[in-house]
Amino acid sequence: MRSLKGWLRIFVLIYAISASLFHLYTSGWGTFEPRTQRGLHLLFLLPLVYLLYPATSKSPKDRPSVFDVLASILCFVGPAYVVYHAERLNFRLVGITEVLPEEIFLGTVLVLLVIEACRRSLSRWMALTIAFAVFYLATAPYWPGLMKFKGYSYPRMIEVLFLAGDEGIFGFLTGISSNILYIYIVFASFMLYAGVGDFLINFAVWAAGWAKGGAAKIAVIASALYGTVSGSTVANVYATGSFTIPLMKRSGYEPKQAAAIEAIAGTGGQIMPPIMGAGAFIMSEITGIPYFKIIQAAALPALLYYLGLFFVVHFIALRQGMRSIPSSDRPRFISILRNAYYFLPFLLVLLFLGYGYSPSKSAFFVVLIIFGLSFLDRRTRMGPRKTIDTLYHAAVNAALIATALAGSGMIVGILTRTGAALAFGSLLSSLSYGNLVLAMILVFVVVSILGTGIPTTPSYIIAVTVGASLLGKFGVALLAAHLFVFYYAVLSDLTPPDAITAFAAANIAGSEMMTTGLEAFRLGIAGFLVPFAFVFQPALLLEGTFLQILKGAGLASLGVICLAGFLIGHVGKPLNWLVRILLLCAAIFLVFPTIGMELLGIGLAAGIWGWAKWRR
Repeated sequence: MRSLKGWLRIFVLIYAISASLFHLYTSGWGTFEPRTQRGLHLLFLLPLVYLLYPATSKSPKDRPSVFDVLASILCFVGPAYVVYHAERLNFRLVGITEVLPEEIFLGTVLVLLVIEACRRSLSRWMALTIAFAVFYLATAPYWPGLMKFKGYSYPRMIEVLFLAGDEGIFGFLTGISSNILYIYIVFASFMLYAGVGDFLINFAVWAAGWAKGGAAKIAVIASALYGTVSGSTVANVYATGSFTIPLMKRSGYEPKQAAAIEAIAGTGGQIMPPIMGAGAFIMSEITGIPYFKIIQAAALPALLYYLGLFFVVHFIALRQGMRSIPSSDRPRFISILRNAYYFLPFLLVLLFLGYGYSPSKSAFFVVLIIFGLSFLDRRTRMGPRKTIDTLYHAAVNAALIATALAGSGMIVGILTRTGAALAFGSLLSSLSYGNLVLAMILVFVVVSILGTGIPTTPSYIIAVTVGASLLGKFGVALLAAHLFVFYYAVLSDLTPPDAITAFAAANIAGSEMMTTGLEAFRLGIAGFLVPFAFVFQPALLLEGTFLQILKGAGLASLGVICLAGFLIGHVGKPLNWLVRILLLCAAIFLVFPTIGMELLGIGLAAGIWGWAKWRR
């Protein structure tokens, strides 16, 4: 990202802060009608991408190029046209009303600029995916079999991507970004600048530093807590890993081990309620399920993910004879207690949601409360300079999300308009041969491939158009199907060859990137079991009686612990391969809800643990 100077820096700062203040206003006092709100949202944010992100490594780092300035102006003009003509555009008939020449020009330019913005600020694979979707829209009449579509004229293609009300660049995904996501990005930014992130890391050191292998357990707890604020896997790794990775290396973990553990822990931050990146908000919009119910259902699977990782690092600590963090290096309980009010924002968000406030209104009120809480400690006080930095960085982060969702909106519009989503879903359905487990594996593979180099949110949006309907054919509940796709979209950040969180952690640890990626994938396999568990045991999504939920949680917990033992090969004593395979079988049996499988899994787990204890 560029470091601007002089009057240009001041201009961009004022522009970005104006974007944050606009969204704070609409969150607290109500949004404009959808097309106007979405147009103003992109009008503020798309130009920031071209002003702040260089096109190549050789581009100027302290100022935008002439092309960047022109592109940022066009990124302003395109949405401004939509805002100015919103009333007329709301009453036009898609497929019937003529597309005007200026609309064809502005639509063409904006489509190309969104693709380029995705390339320079997100990833080239995201840009290539959008470009391929647009190419398919243009050439659909010439494709064979199920992928053939009658096609559109060029003006109607631009209409789908630029003028359609609920899809394309200004579709419902951009609406989610504008109405909900921005205020939660502001919420997270205020939390971090008010000192909550540092407090959460200190709390993790106090809570886990006393245990064997405490450094790695600190990483697990700190990343889980920090993830509730950041909602970004890579940001989580850099924020907590800069502290936990050197600490793990000093405690005796190999560099690739330390980086892999932090990568897995950081990745899980995006499945931790209440923020969950953008996933929970988009899921709520697509499914019509209330946001509060989604984060309730996601809580137990997220805890199971971290439970599996916790036992992975525990068994590594036992195998390698790790020690705890010296008491002199751990914060005192009184200092933790003094700052315990930092937990209040998390509780208040849930409280407001539970009382029926909208997600955006809940976040707006909590932002005001965080601002007030910061004045309880002079070190965290949100003075004018810190407030300005907070609002600025919120706008920069929101620009990335808005760009991703504008691009994803084009892909979703193309998939639905051409019927490609149904065609691809039919193909996967035929390949599954009527077997739910095989269908789930196919969805996992598709999501993992899509997630290679594409951010989690677009990966989930694209894959869910196919995966959720496929799982629904097998009777999987709507929420379970969407969470299944979302979890693997998140976990694709651990999947080689482009395991971005592992590469970020390797950069901190000084380890080889691909080796670290493979190690993270291996140690993170316990987390890959969780989505299968909640599909087969809906009680894990809090569906059922209290006893059913308790039973499901207990069986799944035992399953991820068994899988952790299989991965490390040590549960107090070294395990031979026969015993490890039996542990793997126990983990698989505990996922399936039939009584015979459950009892067999419990019996295997109890027998192996008893045998290990007897040997020890």
